[in-house]
Amino acid sequence: MRVAKDLLSLFDFAGAPVPAATTPQRDASARRPGPAQAEDLACPRTASRPRSSGLAAAIHRPDLWHADDLPDDDGPTLATGFAPLDAELPGGGWPQGQLVELLVDAPGLGELSLLAPALAHLHAESCAGVWVLPVTDGARTMRSGQAGAPAPYAPALQAAGVDLARCLFVQPATARESWWTLEQSLRTGHLGAVIGWLPDAAGSDGDFRALRRLHLLAAQRRALVMVLRSPRHATAPSPAALRLQLSQHDGRLQVQVLKRRGRPLLEPVTLDVHPLAWRSARLAPPAAAEPVEVPAAVSQAALAQGRAAQREQRWSLKALFSH
Repeated sequence: MRVAKDLLSLFDFAGAPVPAATTPQRDASARRPGPAQAEDLACPRTASRPRSSGLAAAIHRPDLWHADDLPDDDGPTLATGFAPLDAELPGGGWPQGQLVELLVDAPGLGELSLLAPALAHLHAESCAGVWVLPVTDGARTMRSGQAGAPAPYAPALQAAGVDLARCLFVQPATARESWWTLEQSLRTGHLGAVIGWLPDAAGSDGDFRALRRLHLLAAQRRALVMVLRSPRHATAPSPAALRLQLSQHDGRLQVQVLKRRGRPLLEPVTLDVHPLAWRSARLAPPAAAEPVEVPAAVSQAALAQGRAAQREQRWSLKALFSH
């Protein structure tokens, strides 16, 4: 270490070597210099400043990246809408053109509310998005990394600013259809976001190869690519540039950063993704409905017409997938 410091002391801030000073001719009658004086004559630059100043200058150069700093230039990013999370993400937001993996402890704890601000911003810029829903087999939801994961609730997404007219909801029947839909969506250049619930492959190797293909396809676009998986994959290898594990505590969303470019983050980030009124609201029990007398003059045709009108106003998955 001492030798390294001595070598660095011979370089200036620009990295150019400092020419050694020539030793002046000594008079024969002059007294022989001591060890300290000889060192000053050999390298007068070290006498004017401490030897460690050259090393400190090299360490604090602005063009050097330190491992404990987050990279500033990590490609295009999109703000999450939550300042505490943006402060812990490289580039200050969701990375675009990179695979982002969300490990959700339980479905419906606020994962879509976390994505809603970024999606609303994309839709405001006329960018479309594809939603690949959990794999289903008829009316029964199969194990897709998140058993029983519900479909997105359309009125809540619309209330959060997500334009449903720019969303394409795909309901795959098999795991193969799910992976195929994700890959084909990423091959489309005009999409702003691709969000999908990943099915489980036969093994961890199959998952990694499939994720690797998604990662390479995402690198060719500037879309926001989000995949949701079960937390049991937290220890499995993944090519994703950003991995977050989502959990809930006291009605708030806790985001644990499992993988990011830069230093690791040991403490989770706590976010309020739901309004405060949602945590304090209490639902009153429904009151008993009073009997209503239906006039005999109401015909069966009028009743059938009223039921048809109610069915048109009711949200259904088929209505969402039709466009």
